[in-house]
Amino acid sequence: KMKTKPSVIDPVRYEMFFHRLWAIGEEGRMTLQRVTASPIVSQGGECMSSFYDAEGTMVLACSGHLRFAAATSQAITSMFEWFSKSPGFHDGDQFFFNDPYVAGSHTYDMMIIKPIFYRGNQLIAWTATSTHTADTGGLLRGAAYEIFHEGIRVMGLKIVERGEFREDVFKTLTEQCRDPQYVGLDLKAMIAGNNVCAKRYLGLVDRFGLGFVQAAGEKMIEDSESKARAKLRSMPNGTWVARQYVTTLDRKTRKSVGQQLYCAMTKEKDELRFDFTGSSPQTDTDHNSTLPSTIAHLALALTNTLFWDVPWSDGKMRPVKITVPEGSILNCRYPAACGAGPRIGNVLVSTVNECVAKMIYSSGRFDDVNGSTTGNLEYVGGPGYFYGGHTREGIRVAQGLYDIHGAGMGAAPYRDGVNTGGHMNIPSAGITDIERIEMQYPFLYFTRGHNRDGSGFGQYRGGLGSYRIYLIYGSQDCSVDYKPYGGIAQGGFGLFGGYPTGISATRVMAEAGLQMLDRVRKGEYPEVQALRAGEWGKTYLPEGVPERIALPEGSLLVDYVAGGGGFGDPLDRDASAVLRDYSRGWVSRETAERIYGVVVDADGKKIDVAATEERRKQIRESRLREGKPPSGKTSSLESGAAKSWRTKLKFHSILEIAVDGGQPAIRCSRCGHLFCRAEENYKLYALHRVVDLNDFMPCPLPSGEPYYGEYHQYFCPGCATQLQVDLFCPMLGGEAILWDTRIRQKL
Repeated sequence: KMKTKPSVIDPVRYEMFFHRLWAIGEEGRMTLQRVTASPIVSQGGECMSSFYDAEGTMVLACSGHLRFAAATSQAITSMFEWFSKSPGFHDGDQFFFNDPYVAGSHTYDMMIIKPIFYRGNQLIAWTATSTHTADTGGLLRGAAYEIFHEGIRVMGLKIVERGEFREDVFKTLTEQCRDPQYVGLDLKAMIAGNNVCAKRYLGLVDRFGLGFVQAAGEKMIEDSESKARAKLRSMPNGTWVARQYVTTLDRKTRKSVGQQLYCAMTKEKDELRFDFTGSSPQTDTDHNSTLPSTIAHLALALTNTLFWDVPWSDGKMRPVKITVPEGSILNCRYPAACGAGPRIGNVLVSTVNECVAKMIYSSGRFDDVNGSTTGNLEYVGGPGYFYGGHTREGIRVAQGLYDIHGAGMGAAPYRDGVNTGGHMNIPSAGITDIERIEMQYPFLYFTRGHNRDGSGFGQYRGGLGSYRIYLIYGSQDCSVDYKPYGGIAQGGFGLFGGYPTGISATRVMAEAGLQMLDRVRKGEYPEVQALRAGEWGKTYLPEGVPERIALPEGSLLVDYVAGGGGFGDPLDRDASAVLRDYSRGWVSRETAERIYGVVVDADGKKIDVAATEERRKQIRESRLREGKPPSGKTSSLESGAAKSWRTKLKFHSILEIAVDGGQPAIRCSRCGHLFCRAEENYKLYALHRVVDLNDFMPCPLPSGEPYYGEYHQYFCPGCATQLQVDLFCPMLGGEAILWDTRIRQKL
């Protein structure tokens, strides 16, 4: 008789099992991508395969969309509670699930869950596959007021019973959608992925023995927790606070309205607590996140930054506690619509990652630090990327176009961010091949390129996002979601003087008409600035800001993908790097001079060294002249000899906590300026300047409305180094001077 568990786990066999289970999960994910026809999944990578123990605790996830794996545990435990007696779980069963109020982010997140039985009668594990599918019936994206508008919502339904595919359930689900074949392939792809994972998992049981496999799964969870706690213990205690913004439609005024995501992260010993009190109330649009979605995105954020080197199981989240007020944008009350939950989630990930990045930097792990990957000042407004209608062949349009997976990565302490580097939420993400897009959508692409001035400025700039120009071609009923142009940056953060976002990312739509193709045949080509200037047709703004708009054939669009946040003071950027970016078309002459203080000569080939030195001197002098300390003084301490102070903890690229035999103090590591005691907010003693976005942005919003945000810049009173650039929205309230770093380490 087989023992339930071995007394000791052999470490070599354990490592063999661990890596084989990972490989099986990857095989399941790739099987899913090969079976489906969905561009979101097959090319975008929005899918996941993962394994769970008999109680529903996640043992291991593969490299797919991390929010799916984090969400599925709750789906399994809920289904076990509801359905274990009726209809029960049997060998060969598979269950469909997509209720975002239980698990997942919105109804478009579909998962199929399969119990794994040993010898047909002993439930030993679960496997699950998930995808982001294009359609669930209901209203087209952007128009929902309640969850009931967002299509099918299922808490668990057997789509495979005892190994037999249920055509009745399959047809009932798919025929509620606009393209049954499209959604049907997604469902069958998930079933196929589960079949592969379950078969291979039982193969591991045959090879290693049931007792070993169960014990190894428990060890993965325990190792994940112990490694997460060990990593937290190695970091200083303290609280880090971040505040970021999104915008949505105010249905009453038909204008853009800002929403705030507020995160206070406290690390104490080997635990991490998150408090999102202060986040905006839920909306009457689909711009809400359910609590399961928020928890899944929090797990995702920690996985891709803090716990990337910890086994991807539920164990890593055991040291994490969370507080989210009910009725907020991060914990909406049923039956609020939540179709844009992932968009809220992306900004939540960025908000959490800002806190985490500053904590990681304080621990000295500089190689693990990055700026944001989701920031843009304007690009969310205007025509979106969830399409409807038909192609020129009469085929239903697959709604999502996922060029967004080619985002710019955030800058790091020693290097620029990666241009169009991927998507932090999906390690295996990709963007769709243009030829495939033109097969499946009514589009003609004219270009993809890196977005000039499109990432956060800094000593190391963020990675550039991309832009694309495309024409609606061959469709008489194409439509797309539409949002008002927002007057404040949508997520994103810079670190230690770097800017959160770039300044050039406005979606534009022009009434070009198909006659524009005659100009293309003659060798002319649409270019962003010319399109904005109306040279390819009148730019179009719909009246009343509807949730969706028609895209008549001949509509010419330019769209953008987010760039990464910057790191460090832009004046510290090597002038030759600015020249190199200018020569490649990645930074404009105006930005080179205004932000970086670099003057390029008239022919664009060389740096004017003398003019650059003078320009940077002028910028520093303006900082010293215009900046005012919020407290009325530049230090709360009496100045002492700089040589007597010793560095104890570097929590910022320029600032450190130092001691002089007594009270720890915050000082500038560059010039030695003493700001305040270590337990105070250094920003109260820094030079502070407020810059209205209406003065900072080179182009007005297409709607003619003003920006309603402002940059709060902080400079060292001694050397004029830019220390931090915070975004603030006065109309949403809160403390303008954000106390973002509060170290409580004994020194």
